[in-house]
Amino acid sequence: MPGHFANLSLLVRSSDEELALLVAQSDFGNFVADRDLPLLRERLLRLERERGVTELHRRVSEKVLGAGARLVETPRYAGPLRAFSLSPCGRYLAIASQRDEGKSSLNGVLRIWELAMGCVVDAVAFEGNVGGWRESSTLQWSPSGSWLGVTFDYAIVGVMRAFAGTRPSFTVDVTRRWGSPPPWSVINPEHVVNQGHPPAWCWSPDEKALFISTRGPDHARGCIVPFKDGQAVREDSEGVRWCPARLGGEHSKTYPLTWVRWSPDGSRVFGHCKDSCDWWERDSVRDDYYDFVSVTDVQSGNLQFASEDVTFPLAFSPDGAFLAHGRKRPVLADGRTGQPVAELSEQLAPCDLEAEGFVWSQDGRRLAVISNLGSHPDDDDPLLPPLDHEHPAVFVFDEGRFRFHLKMESYWFAGTRNPDLQCWAWSPDGSMGACLDERRIMVWELGAAPRLLRRIENVGRVVGLVWGADNTLVGLGDEEIAFWDVSDGHLRAHHSFAREPGHAPPPESWNPCPEGRAQGLPTKQGWAFTRVLPDGTVVCPPEVREQLAPRLMFAVEERHAWPWRWAVGTRHTRLEDWPSHSVAGAPVQAAPFAEHRIHVPEGETAEQAKARRAEWGPLERYQAPTLPASHYRADPVFTRGPTLCRDNLAPYVGRVMLVCAYDAWLRYYTATLLEVTADGMLLHTEEPGHRVTDRIRPFDSILWMGPAVPLRGP
Repeated sequence: MPGHFANLSLLVRSSDEELALLVAQSDFGNFVADRDLPLLRERLLRLERERGVTELHRRVSEKVLGAGARLVETPRYAGPLRAFSLSPCGRYLAIASQRDEGKSSLNGVLRIWELAMGCVVDAVAFEGNVGGWRESSTLQWSPSGSWLGVTFDYAIVGVMRAFAGTRPSFTVDVTRRWGSPPPWSVINPEHVVNQGHPPAWCWSPDEKALFISTRGPDHARGCIVPFKDGQAVREDSEGVRWCPARLGGEHSKTYPLTWVRWSPDGSRVFGHCKDSCDWWERDSVRDDYYDFVSVTDVQSGNLQFASEDVTFPLAFSPDGAFLAHGRKRPVLADGRTGQPVAELSEQLAPCDLEAEGFVWSQDGRRLAVISNLGSHPDDDDPLLPPLDHEHPAVFVFDEGRFRFHLKMESYWFAGTRNPDLQCWAWSPDGSMGACLDERRIMVWELGAAPRLLRRIENVGRVVGLVWGADNTLVGLGDEEIAFWDVSDGHLRAHHSFAREPGHAPPPESWNPCPEGRAQGLPTKQGWAFTRVLPDGTVVCPPEVREQLAPRLMFAVEERHAWPWRWAVGTRHTRLEDWPSHSVAGAPVQAAPFAEHRIHVPEGETAEQAKARRAEWGPLERYQAPTLPASHYRADPVFTRGPTLCRDNLAPYVGRVMLVCAYDAWLRYYTATLLEVTADGMLLHTEEPGHRVTDRIRPFDSILWMGPAVPLRGP
């Protein structure tokens, strides 16, 4: 390996003036991105915080980007989180999400984030679903970090080379036949033939095979698939080995596992299933749901161990040697046999607890038990352990022995959308832990005694934590991600992917680049559109460049982020504006609202008036929108609570409002407020001429309301 391009220790300690001299004297011919870029980037970030972007940033960018780099955008609208996985080195986080771009919202994207910068360095788009939906571990790195595997199109496992920006080059599709519901269980059997199911799967430690958990021929409950780049494997492909899953000479009739891992020694696959059932077996008399764990011998394909005597929450240690399980009476068991090793709850006796989750350290030595509820039979007894169990807590065990009790202020419940998210995260070496507690993060040092290192406040709407390399703590939510430096609590980056209140996705017809990818940024009048090209070209109106710049990074050697803003003015970047004929900003031609009149027949009787109002509402005249709902915006004037009441809404009766309602989904739509009472409101949400289908709607069913304002478009 060549020598360093500069004295890195001097580079870190240098003053700003010395930095410029050091850079001028550096030999960038010896520059190695993996080794040199992180320290150089960190020093230039410090210079930017002190003096802004300088000429030195541009000179260094010319050198660093000279060998070529791809420009990548960290999106403003990434869509809901579906799956995530931390790389083996701990420096990258892969996230699969549902794309949120108008008609493409059913498609997905897999992105790789660099933790040190809190931004995207690679992205791969998929047609259709990517990642799971309430399934665990559908996205996994290979043990070496060279490959990424993900479930997509509901039933396929695809493997792609990491940081290459390319779609999967290896696919496994083996659940179509075996995962379909039996004909007797559905009304229209032809609708579900070969439908398949999203399988649980895992890598072999040598990266030569994948284990796929699914039903198969002759009562099999999984198969081992050889991994070879460029192949498409189906259930009858050469080399596929089905596991008979016999236990004691008899076939297992359990549901396929929903989480699996291959042991580091390559000898077994261990896993579990929540809410297993026998509903597909015609001759089964069992109709209840049960939790299930098993260990499969790789060589024979049979089960070494299987048990229904477990309850969630549960978690295998990283190597599968131990299994923690049980809500009421948590137990530590041998992961190979299921035999109890330690009664965790007995070590806390006479206190009772209810476990909400188990989190193992990476080395499998330590276990954190998250508990929401508990009781102490005699809080006044001085001989009892000093455990205040009226509060949620985290109990830390070392090799099965109770060590620490960490008090929490807020309750935490296992996520239903992503079961991999936990409110506790271990540092890579297991010496520290971080806990999400009441919109803040508590960072603990767990040596001879627990010591609170720091509180990180105002963490947003994150619901789970991941601790990566280089002192980086990541907070994840359905539509939010944040990165902190644990050593000092500094926020490195924070991204919210939720739509701004009152803005629906911009209409497809407004996109000035229908043949390519363009993103919309909301403005007061409408939407500004931007386009980012891999060669460094950025197309956007000048007024939004400052808003866009922090999300643009060059991926050096496909994996190291280098800020685009540092290279503006060099040969590696180009700024363009949209041609004037395609800029969104011209006023809409059609009138945004129309006055709607309900004909009242002369001599109308009381009975006729009652029927008319049941169909049209109580008003004879009101405003009606003439454009689709996505052509309007609104500020949330009235939010759920005391402000959303009859007195405040009365002046808006008969006028169009934009409503954000929470039913099964979050929805924005225009509606005419026809009537408001002390109990709620009557809304007309259809086009003029349609029947009023909703009666009085309670105030608490609405998140917020505001007057609709037409957006400006092309």
